[in-house]
Amino acid sequence: MDDFQQPTHRPASSEAPPAPAPPAPLLQLSRTIDERQFRAWLWVTTSLLAFVLFAVSVPLAATIYGVHLLAAFATSLAMAGALPLTVRWPWFGAGLATLGLLAFALLSAGSDGAPWPWPVTAIVGEAVLLIVLGVMRESWVGLAAWGAAVAVTAPFAFVDAGAAANVVTAAAVTALVLAVALLLAQRRVIGAELFRERELSASEQQRRVLVEERNRIARELHDVVAHGLSIIHVQATSAPYRVEGLSDGARNEFAEIAASARTAMTEMRQLLGVLRSSEAAPEMAPQPGLHDLPVLVASVDRAGVPVTLVLGERLPATGLASTSAYRIVQEALSNVVRHAPGAATHVSVEVLAGDLVVGVENEAATDDPAPDSKGGGHGLVGIAERAALLGGRAEYGPRPGGGYRVLATLPLGSDGDPA
Repeated sequence: MDDFQQPTHRPASSEAPPAPAPPAPLLQLSRTIDERQFRAWLWVTTSLLAFVLFAVSVPLAATIYGVHLLAAFATSLAMAGALPLTVRWPWFGAGLATLGLLAFALLSAGSDGAPWPWPVTAIVGEAVLLIVLGVMRESWVGLAAWGAAVAVTAPFAFVDAGAAANVVTAAAVTALVLAVALLLAQRRVIGAELFRERELSASEQQRRVLVEERNRIARELHDVVAHGLSIIHVQATSAPYRVEGLSDGARNEFAEIAASARTAMTEMRQLLGVLRSSEAAPEMAPQPGLHDLPVLVASVDRAGVPVTLVLGERLPATGLASTSAYRIVQEALSNVVRHAPGAATHVSVEVLAGDLVVGVENEAATDDPAPDSKGGGHGLVGIAERAALLGGRAEYGPRPGGGYRVLATLPLGSDGDPA
């Protein structure tokens, strides 16, 4: 395959290759979905815990702590119901839990032999509430909720030694839980920062791929445009010697046309120097066109891929459309060679309604792809960019019966009449 011209970039695969990185809008959508799923999971979990705590707290408050049954229902509902409410309304949930804890402490002040003013269910409920606040809100919100709960129960510590020990134990346990929740929140913040960096990197990579591909295409098409300008310059310079009887005004007009052509060619050479990277070697060979397709197809056929070529009538022999069509076919065939070896391929180029239509279709692969055929390439990007630069369009995708199809439409209106 030494005579098979490979494009600078790896062509697109016969099955659409994975992109180097997901587009930024898709990353943002994925992030939003993950956040909603996390909130939904947290709400379901806190709702289940609230139901369990409520079922345990009511009989515990009514029997062991001697609280009236209706009051036991009310205080238990306040402390347990605050958990799912905190997911959506953090301040309301934290305030409701604090009021429920204070009311329970006042109503159960006469009980003996049970942990007071913090029952075990209240410690568990407050711990879960602080976890929710810690992972979803700023750190000061969780600290404020913890401080309020400790503050309203701190005066009961002066009643007796048991109450003091209970308040200290509850404060220490909930503080430890809050610290763990804040660490989890910090991990989520780091994850969000990494997501934003990934989103930025994906956007920059997309932009870089497009710029590189456009620069490469611009360098390839430079020779085509420069050739046309050279013809204009030669014709304008030689016209006064070829055409007899020209007036002085006509001679001056031809001289201005020749000078404009020289200026345009100089500016194009300068532009090409800007587009060409320091590592790029100068290209001495002229840009290929549709007349070179038989040689290209023959080289692919020798590589083990049977190709049939159908060329229509009145095809442009030179020009931007001819070069772009050749490159599109070249990248599509390179795609078949690497990713669908042995697949029968059909190439057609024809002029329809003033447009140059290029089609490349291949059947399913008969051999295994090369080991290095996986990965994101720029072939599809190059095909789309070449078509777009001429005001055309490109379509590609898997065929219903297997294989792959590439179809490009290139307008001929701005490229001159077909030869």
